[in-house]
Amino acid sequence: MCHISWQIMMIKVNNLLEAGGGCMGYKTVCMRAALMLSLASFVPSLVLAMPSLSLSEAERIARIDDPATQRFQELAEARREAAISASQLPDPMLIVEVMDVARDGFTVEDDSMTQLRLGIRQTFPRGDSRRFASERESAMAQAEEARSSNAERAAMRAVRRAYLSLHNQRAVLEVLKQSQPLFEDLREITEREFASGFADQQDLLRAELELDRLHDRLLNTQAQESAALAQLSRWVGLDAVARPLPSDFPELAEPTGTLLAHPLLAAEQAIVDAGAHGIELSRQGYKPQWSVELTYGTPTERGMGMPDRMSAMVMVDLPLFTRQRQDRDLSASVHQREAAQYAWHEQVREMQRQLDETQARWRQLSERERGFVERLIPQAKANAEAAEHGYRNRTVDFTAYVRARLIELDTQIDAIGIATERRLEQVDLLYLLGEDA
Repeated sequence: MCHISWQIMMIKVNNLLEAGGGCMGYKTVCMRAALMLSLASFVPSLVLAMPSLSLSEAERIARIDDPATQRFQELAEARREAAISASQLPDPMLIVEVMDVARDGFTVEDDSMTQLRLGIRQTFPRGDSRRFASERESAMAQAEEARSSNAERAAMRAVRRAYLSLHNQRAVLEVLKQSQPLFEDLREITEREFASGFADQQDLLRAELELDRLHDRLLNTQAQESAALAQLSRWVGLDAVARPLPSDFPELAEPTGTLLAHPLLAAEQAIVDAGAHGIELSRQGYKPQWSVELTYGTPTERGMGMPDRMSAMVMVDLPLFTRQRQDRDLSASVHQREAAQYAWHEQVREMQRQLDETQARWRQLSERERGFVERLIPQAKANAEAAEHGYRNRTVDFTAYVRARLIELDTQIDAIGIATERRLEQVDLLYLLGEDA
C-alpha cells in the first residue's frame, strides 16, 4: 500500500516536471514537486498508524457474514417448520352433493327423490404417523444445526490458515529485506578486494549473482503475499487486509474438546436418529387410516312435507395385503437407517485418522520449532558473523563466507516456515477437537 501510494506521488511529480516548460515557471514546478514529496513522506507513517489486524479480529469479522453458516441455519429453520406441519391433521374436506337426480329430466325442483347434501370429512392418519413424521423432521433439523456449527468451524479454520499464510509471507519478506544490505555489503567488499587484487573475477560475479538471486526471491515472495492477501480478503474484506499485521506470530488456543463431539459426527448421528423415526413411521403403515364424514341433506321439492336428513359415515382402509407395500417400506427404512449408521462409523474412522496424523505432525513441528529457536538460529548467526570477520581478515575464502550468509538466511526462513506449519497443524486440531468459546 505504501509502495503504490509512493509510486502515484512520483508519477504526478514527474508529470509536473515534464510540463515545466509550458504555462508554469520552473520555480512553481519545483515548489509543487516539493509539496508532493512532502505529502508522500507521510504515506508510510499513515499506514503504520493504522491499527494492526490481529487474528482474533479477523475471526470476528469472518463470523459476521458467513454464507455457508447462514445457509445451514436457514435449512434447519425450514426443517423445524416442516416438523410442526407434519404433526397436524390433514385439512378437512368440504362435501357438496346433488343426490338422486332423475335421468330423464335433469331437474331438481320436481323430483321428490333428489336431495342437496352438504357435509364435511376429516381423515385421521395411521396410528402415530404424525408424531413420528414430526420427530423425523426435528432430527433432520438437528442435523442441519450441526452442519451449521461445522460450517462455522470450517470458516474459522480457513480464515486462520489464510491469516497465518499471509503472516508467513510477510515475515519472509522482512527477513529478505533485512538480508539485502548484507549482500550489498558483500558485493562492495568483493569489489574492493577485486580492485586490490585479493579477489578474482569469479568472486565478483558470484557476489552479483547472489544479490540478483535475493532480488528474485523477494519478487517471488511478494507474489505469494498477493495470493495470501486474496485468500484472507475473501473472509475479512479488502479494508481489513490493508491493515498491517502484528510482528509476532499469533498464539492459538489449546484444543479442549473430544472428537466424538464434532459437529460432523453430530450431524451423522442426527441422520441415524431420523432413520429410527423413519422405521417407526413405516410401521404405522400396518395400522388403518380412519375417515369420518358428516352430511346434511335437504329435498329439492318443497311442499311434500319431507324432512331434512343427516348422515354419518366412518371409513377405514384395511391394510390386509402388506407384502408388496408395507413390508417393502419397512425394509427400506431399516436399510436406510443401517446405511446412516455405517456412514457415522466411516466418518469417525476418517476423522480419527486425521486427528492422529495431525497430532503427530504437530508434536514433531513443536520440537523442531524449539530446536530452531534455541540452537539453529543462534548457531547460523554466529557462523555468519565469524565467516564475515574471517573474510575481512582474509582467513576465510569467499565461497565459505557466501555459504555462511546463505545458511543464515535459509535458516531464518526455515524457522518461519516451521513456526507457520506448527500453527497450521494446531488450526486443524482446533477444527477437529474444538476449543473453549
